Amino acid sequence: MEHSKLDVTHIVTSYLCHTCGACAAICPRNAVRYQENVGGYVVPKIDRKKCSACGLCYQVCPGRKLGKTLSDLIDRENPFVGKILSCEVGKATDKTIFKNGQSGGVLTALLTHLFVSGQIEAALIVTMPEAIPPRAKVIVATSPSDLTAAQKSKYSPVPMLQALRDLGRLKGRVAVVGSACRFHGLHNLLDMIPKLLHLPPIKLGLICDRVMTSAAIDFLGYKATKSTVNQLVWRDKRCSSYPGDPVIYTTQGNKILLKASQRMAIKDFFTPIRCRLCFDKLNIFADVVFGDPHGIKEIDRVGGETLVLARTKIGQELVNSAKDARAIILREISKESAVAGQSISQKRGEWINFIKAWQKMGYIAPDYSFPLYDLDYDCSSQRYHKLLQQGLALDKFVSRDELLYAANKWSLIQKIKRDLLKVTSFLRQHRR
Repeated sequence: MEHSKLDVTHIVTSYLCHTCGACAAICPRNAVRYQENVGGYVVPKIDRKKCSACGLCYQVCPGRKLGKTLSDLIDRENPFVGKILSCEVGKATDKTIFKNGQSGGVLTALLTHLFVSGQIEAALIVTMPEAIPPRAKVIVATSPSDLTAAQKSKYSPVPMLQALRDLGRLKGRVAVVGSACRFHGLHNLLDMIPKLLHLPPIKLGLICDRVMTSAAIDFLGYKATKSTVNQLVWRDKRCSSYPGDPVIYTTQGNKILLKASQRMAIKDFFTPIRCRLCFDKLNIFADVVFGDPHGIKEIDRVGGETLVLARTKIGQELVNSAKDARAIILREISKESAVAGQSISQKRGEWINFIKAWQKMGYIAPDYSFPLYDLDYDCSSQRYHKLLQQGLALDKFVSRDELLYAANKWSLIQKIKRDLLKVTSFLRQHRR
């Protein structure tokens, strides 16, 4: 049989893949597998011997467009913020959960409460287990004891939704924990397969500016040690203080603490193009959203706290249930301060510049069902074009070693530029 041109391969070559896993979840012949390329992109690959050219993998893909449900739900007046029913900040009451959490441990405490109270049967979560090399992995948690391994951000691509293939047998409610692109794919899946899950899932969202390709994990290990790395914690407040620094573990049992600046320094080098093109930094389709309380006054700057945005009535009820059970302690804050702390106005401007630059380069932009004409575009800036070119360049290296060498050179140049700016600023102040 002749294979359709409109399959997920077209999404990959257009750099629109979110690595969400929706295509693997919907494939009736299990013909979609994910592979990591030299640049660290984790992308679907079709087994042509199994593929029937049905085109479902293309149709479900949220990387190219939002489905009917999402198009109906989107707040066209303010798609970058969405609806917020309540806005709070706080922490888990369980000391172990709090200390092990990236910020305030509220998400894990809420999940634990949902398991204990019988409100969910399972939760789809992402972990970073020991492995050579360490990579993010999706697991189906069935009890609170499974949740500890999923604490802290992963900042890595993982085809989470492919695990939904194994959840159809469950009769109880499932909680899905993920970034916005996972929920874009989840809704598209449910549009096409309404009976994919026995009950509507609970969507516990994460605020996400971007991830980095999986090669970033290898780069941090490369910078830290010549030994074999088998585990990475992107941010661990237990080894410093909130918000935490990266920690590398080796097979010899060594623990190496890096500086947070080393993680930040490589973000632009390893950022996938699709993250540049995503508007949904605040996870507008989730029931409840969790993140760092940037810009919020009077928070715990040592132990950390969690920003909690309830977006739906269901989400609000879940949060209130956990508060009533004393699983979490939250206090109300203003929506304006929360949104301002996430720099949404700046990210909104950057998003439209990336979209326009991408189109100017001759590539297809995702269809988000709301107009772009009323958004500002700085056509004079070359920064966006250069950063998109950097994302394209990740696919041009012939080996991972060559990529790591280039990343090291790039990070050193960035450091020199930052140091020069500091010197220039210092001289200007003293001239006054």
